[in-house]
Amino acid sequence: MERLELTLHPTKTRIVGLWTGDEGFDFLGMHHRKTKAETSQGKVYYTTQQWLTKKAEERIRGVIKERLSPPSMRSRSFAEHVKWLNPKIQGWRNYYYTSYSQKRLAKLDWYMLQRLTRWYAKKRQRRKWMGSIAEVKYIASQYELKTLL
Repeated sequence: MERLELTLHPTKTRIVGLWTGDEGFDFLGMHHRKTKAETSQGKVYYTTQQWLTKKAEERIRGVIKERLSPPSMRSRSFAEHVKWLNPKIQGWRNYYYTSYSQKRLAKLDWYMLQRLTRWYAKKRQRRKWMGSIAEVKYIASQYELKTLL
């Protein structure tokens, strides 16, 4: 590290023992942890699992909420929201998708559908927004809204 002129930040750096598998570490929006796995032949091996961190999940939720919550966004069309969301969804999927992060990404997909449904209900001046979910799913499929899975 000295050759590259790199130094460790004393408050940010911590040493994690991966051999026990009890704790992991967060790096670049992903949580890394060593786990034990088994092959179909019964051989045991160790692997590192990665899934998105809670901080990254909150940031994604914040971006979605920031776009769909303000009253000024009610004048926008569904197509405009889809056009804005699709590149972001594609980027998040390319970066965060692993087989271990599917559960969290499915929750984010559901959150995105809920936010779109609330936006749609407010745009149509409906008080009960949950009744619009099927309609929003249909419209989203028509406009080819991408998913995180």
